Amino acid sequence: MRFARPVGQAFFPLDEELALLPSNLTPQTYEHLVRLGAWMPFEKACEFLADVLHVQVSEAQGRRDTQAAGAAYVALQTEEAEALEQQGATAAPVGATKMVLSADGAMVPLVQGEWAEVKTLVIGEVPPPVLEKGRWAVHCQHLSYFSRLAPAADFEHLSLSEIQRRRVGHSPQVAAVMDGAAWLQSFVDYHRPDAVRILDFPHAGQRLGQVAAALWGEGSSEAQRWTQTALHDLKHEGPDAVLARLQDIQTQQPENEGVRENLAYLEKRRAQMQYPHFQQQGWPIGSGMVESGNKLVVAARLKGAGMHWKRENVNPMLALRNIICSDRWTQEWPKIEQRLRQQARARRKSLRARRQLAKAPPPVPAVVAAPPKPAQMPQEPVAGRLPARPKSTGPRRPAPNHPWRRSPFGRALYQPSTPPKI
Repeated sequence: MRFARPVGQAFFPLDEELALLPSNLTPQTYEHLVRLGAWMPFEKACEFLADVLHVQVSEAQGRRDTQAAGAAYVALQTEEAEALEQQGATAAPVGATKMVLSADGAMVPLVQGEWAEVKTLVIGEVPPPVLEKGRWAVHCQHLSYFSRLAPAADFEHLSLSEIQRRRVGHSPQVAAVMDGAAWLQSFVDYHRPDAVRILDFPHAGQRLGQVAAALWGEGSSEAQRWTQTALHDLKHEGPDAVLARLQDIQTQQPENEGVRENLAYLEKRRAQMQYPHFQQQGWPIGSGMVESGNKLVVAARLKGAGMHWKRENVNPMLALRNIICSDRWTQEWPKIEQRLRQQARARRKSLRARRQLAKAPPPVPAVVAAPPKPAQMPQEPVAGRLPARPKSTGPRRPAPNHPWRRSPFGRALYQPSTPPKI
């Protein structure tokens, strides 16, 4: 019985025709696994897949396939942002009549006890206000999310793909409801410098609460009563009366650091606290949509009990969470599949080239004639020293007149004159 010879690893020709993904799962099962892994812990996702589809997948494979799909989408969005930055503003249909931007950061746990800030951008459309319990309220709709673990400057550029997709640059009216952080103001300057800037009302209230705590003590009844009055005046009358009151307090207590610091912060943002005017125009005055976005997109999946993430795996998970929480999975997953197939095709091409290079015969080295040795000049003998004896290349034999040849050892001492008779 003869056995087939072992062969090297090869590629099945039907992989391309069947449009398989770089996994041992079918494309549909692969999609289900990734979608489940973006919603819940990988162990639970694999258990759910086994219960519903009767497909056994290890937790390690579930983690690996989910993060690979997320990394493919991150690469795709990064390339889109780079292309948009090079091309500049492009013609696009006009966006919604009124749109709002809100961004903030949230901390996520990394391995080895580290924490890092994930920045999230929320884009929404602003419908007309509705009357609820005797008050007008604004509920933004069609929210979409973009999150990255990146420095502020990189986050500005990477979010270009989402800004362009939502046509924020072509919307007639845009407002930015954020806190007063410097990186957020730079973000608005980069994307929509003409946006209406609104300081998040709870953030302004937090500053007023710090003033009250510096005056009467944190949690005291006087501090609570003063804060409620100041918030009511700020929301319905504007910042002028409240800031004038704070200036009087600072004049009476110039040494109070809490009053001086918060007053300087609020005075610098007086134009962003015109809340009666903003409400009259139908704008929201709170950044609740990004606060809830941090909980929905980031905390719900990346801040579970006992979770610690490698830094390079955070953005792939955030990318998948963005499209899931934005209800865009069916539109974006085909792009991820195409990207995964392109990456697999590139890997196969690279591996095939390396194997062909390894099978190729080694190149014959060209024969190069050795350069002629330089002629050695005869050395003159040094006075008082005998010239060096030339080295012999053959076996050395004693000279004919050498004393060794006259030595009695090695031959008979007595030799008869006549040979003996036999």
